Amino acid sequence: MSHFSNRERLFWVAALGAALGLVLASFRLPGGDDLYRYYLPFEQGCLDCGFVPYYAQWFLLPLRALPDYPLAWGVWSIVSVTGFLSLAYFTRVNPLFLLVSYPMLGQIWLGQVDVLVAFGLVIFLFAKNPYLRGVGIILALSKPQLTFIPIAFGLLLESPRLWLKLMLVPVAVLGASLLAFGWAWPLYWIKNAASALPVHVWRLASLDVWRFGVFLVPLPLLFKDKRQRLTAGLLLSALATPFYGVYSYVLFLLFENKWWMLALSYIWMLGFFFWQESAMRLAWILPLGSLAWMVYQNLQERRAGQT
Repeated sequence: MSHFSNRERLFWVAALGAALGLVLASFRLPGGDDLYRYYLPFEQGCLDCGFVPYYAQWFLLPLRALPDYPLAWGVWSIVSVTGFLSLAYFTRVNPLFLLVSYPMLGQIWLGQVDVLVAFGLVIFLFAKNPYLRGVGIILALSKPQLTFIPIAFGLLLESPRLWLKLMLVPVAVLGASLLAFGWAWPLYWIKNAASALPVHVWRLASLDVWRFGVFLVPLPLLFKDKRQRLTAGLLLSALATPFYGVYSYVLFLLFENKWWMLALSYIWMLGFFFWQESAMRLAWILPLGSLAWMVYQNLQERRAGQT
């Protein structure tokens, strides 16, 4: 960490302490409901038990190495926390703000697998080889409702001559999945997700706001920088798609987080005494406030460039 300032080193030390606390808690407390209820059965062959595309089964292969209940959640928490901290090292965001944000607590508490999606996004953004970036695309599309919009907008910044190379791996994986799971698996997957996906409290925010958020879809086009456009696309997805869990807000916090974003991630709790956990439906304040700040900063930079 020689290229980090003393202040950044302090944040990293604190983040490592927080990581240790999260991992120890996962071995002592009851949790990991989504891991046990959806992802482990999905990886064990029950394709209708989960709500991710069938090809994600190949990428979630490490889940098969997890020990039995109740240790699986603790071991997976080690993988998830270590993965996000490693990615934060590359994206150079504040690791403490990321790790103690409410979305990250939800990510760990539920035993979610967004670390896989996060790896894909980082590879897509930072890798130089177009075929490797294609691997990043298909990894990120393990949860397409989270990443389709930012990846689509990101591809618009690429030279059309690169599109074939960038999409070779995703198309190959999709083709292989049609052979492995049957040509109609996308229809079965969509039908299962539409009819059986539980409407739990973590999705209330997106269910409330997406009808208004769709009108913001063009906003990522304001950004010419690849990282900024990707981040804006992730923020937009949180506002414009009805299947975005609050725990997945950790994806955009991996690319942009400020102290006030950390505060906004908890602000919905002000309504807890009135609506209990249903107050989480107000969590959309975080992506909306962050997107508004990014747009404002972009417009200010443009005005400064014109003077």
